[in-house]
Amino acid sequence: MSTLSHQPAGQHNDDVHLPEPSYWPIALAMSIMLLPIGFLLTMWGSGGGGPMLLMLGGVCTVICMMGWANSVIKETAALPNIQEDDKWMRHGLKLFLISEAAIFGAFFAHHYYTRWHFPAWPPEGAPHIDTTLPAIATLILMSSSATMEFAHVSLVKGNRSRAKLFTFITIVLGVIFMAFQAHEYGFLKTYDNFTLQSGMFGSHFFAMTGFHGLHVATGIIMLAMVWFRLRLGHFDPKRHFSFVAASWYWHFVDLVWIFLFFTIYLI
Repeated sequence: MSTLSHQPAGQHNDDVHLPEPSYWPIALAMSIMLLPIGFLLTMWGSGGGGPMLLMLGGVCTVICMMGWANSVIKETAALPNIQEDDKWMRHGLKLFLISEAAIFGAFFAHHYYTRWHFPAWPPEGAPHIDTTLPAIATLILMSSSATMEFAHVSLVKGNRSRAKLFTFITIVLGVIFMAFQAHEYGFLKTYDNFTLQSGMFGSHFFAMTGFHGLHVATGIIMLAMVWFRLRLGHFDPKRHFSFVAASWYWHFVDLVWIFLFFTIYLI
C-alpha cells in the first residue's frame, strides 16, 4: 500500500490512497469468462469439454475471489482514514450494481421484445412450467434478505455472535434456493426434454434464470467469506465495508429474482 500526499491551492494536505497493482482482478475476470462458456457447451451437449470448463472456471473463480479478498483485507487494515475510503468504496459499489442492473435490463428488454413478436407465449409445444416450487423458492430467497438485514443490524449494534448466526442462516437459505433451481432444471430436462436448445422459450428460460443463479452462487461465496471474517473478528460496528458490499449485492440479487419470477413464471 502506498499513499500520495498532495496540496492543492488553498486546501490542506490530503492522503490519497493508491493501492498496489494487483493481478487478481485480471485472473478473476478470465476465470469468470470460463463459466458461461462451460455452461453453454454443457447445455449444447458438447461432450466432456463443457463440464470440465465449468468446473475449472468455478474453482479458479473461488480461488481468485479469495486471493483478491485476502490482499484487500491486508491493505484496508492499515488505511489511515477508513471513513473517507468507505464513502468512496460505497460509491464504487453503487456503480457496480448499476452496471449489473443494466445487464439484467438487457435480458428483460430482449425477452419482452421477443414476446411481443410471438403470436402466443409460451410458444406452441413448450412445456408447462410449474409455479409451485419456484414460488416457494422465491419466499425462501426473500426471507434470506430479511436475515441478511438482521445480520447487518446486529453487527452495527456490536452483537457479532448474532451477526454470525443470521449470516449463516442467509447462506443456508441461498443454498436451498439453488437446490430448488437445480431440481427444476433436472425435472424439465428428464421429463420434458426441455433444455437451452428448446427454441426461443428454452433459450430465454435457461439464460435468464441461469445467469441469475450464477449471481446467487457468487453471493453465497461472498457471504461465506464474510462469515469467516466475522469468526476471525475482522469487523466492528464502524469498519465493515466488505459486509456491506456482500449485503447490498445479496439484496440486489433478491430484487432481480422478483422481476424474473413474475416475468418467467407468472406473466
